[in-house]
Amino acid sequence: MDFLSPYVQQIEKNLSELSLPKSPATLYDPQRYLLETGGKRIRPVLTLIACGLCKGDTQNAIPAAIAVELLHNFTLMHDDIMDQAESRRGRASVHLKWNTSTAILSGDSMYTQALLQVHKIPEDVDYKKVALVFLEGINRVCEGQALDMEFEERESVSIDEYLEMISGKTSALLSAGMQMGGIIAGSESSGIEKLAKLGDTLGLAFQIQDDWLDIVADPDKFGKKTAGDVFEGKKTYLMISLLNSCNKEEKKWLLNCLKNKPLAKPDVDKVIELYKKYDILESAAALKDSYYSEAENILNTFEESGYKQDLKQLIETLKAREY
Repeated sequence: MDFLSPYVQQIEKNLSELSLPKSPATLYDPQRYLLETGGKRIRPVLTLIACGLCKGDTQNAIPAAIAVELLHNFTLMHDDIMDQAESRRGRASVHLKWNTSTAILSGDSMYTQALLQVHKIPEDVDYKKVALVFLEGINRVCEGQALDMEFEERESVSIDEYLEMISGKTSALLSAGMQMGGIIAGSESSGIEKLAKLGDTLGLAFQIQDDWLDIVADPDKFGKKTAGDVFEGKKTYLMISLLNSCNKEEKKWLLNCLKNKPLAKPDVDKVIELYKKYDILESAAALKDSYYSEAENILNTFEESGYKQDLKQLIETLKAREY
């Protein structure tokens, strides 16, 4: 995504210039380590683009963009502890490279660093409004994570409940970051509302697409084995749709499988066959396409600009992604 390079370069420059102290090393080294592993930086880029869409100076939105990226990495550090993930972006997870207590405390400090960045926005910006949007977004992320954990223990989860969960866990920070960019640009309430919906919709599209790619993607490009979510017994959009679509015998068998994770290879193969039997993959593809179309429709209500064209190209790129 070379067209995003000017935004990403700004983000990387400001991340590299963060004044994280050298001591205590166990508090700040893990933060530097995680930030150095990279990432697409989509969330902070969207904050800058949203500011530009609303005719603001994107330089003024850089502190908000950095806050969003720090918050995102804080969630990754703590998520890896909860999931007992061994790696992140091809490197050892913080809780394994150091230890769990260090990862918890370092993550808490990264959360604080994110909040401190919000204090660096220009003085003529409504700080309370920006901070409220950010804090509400953070709380929605936590709610989404809590629901995700609850779903692991429940037999029955509805599609609406699943969409509510990913609206928090995946969409909330995208939405908050875009709203922050709009507020910093001085946008009216109607513009902020459109940015909020745009961020939410993109997050939903992205997560449904991830669920779909788990089955259809080239594992070498996707970075994990085919049907990894099925092996882990995750309640993705596909799995929930299957539980709602299959007959009683199939549902009884499937629920029994989900009690014994990870699933065995023959069981995973059968799940994939059931996905095909009930057109689950087609359903997921149609839903993610509908969300992307909705995002494009919202974007079309903004005035023409280079920022609008960049976001339009980003949406097209995300729609076509294979990993």
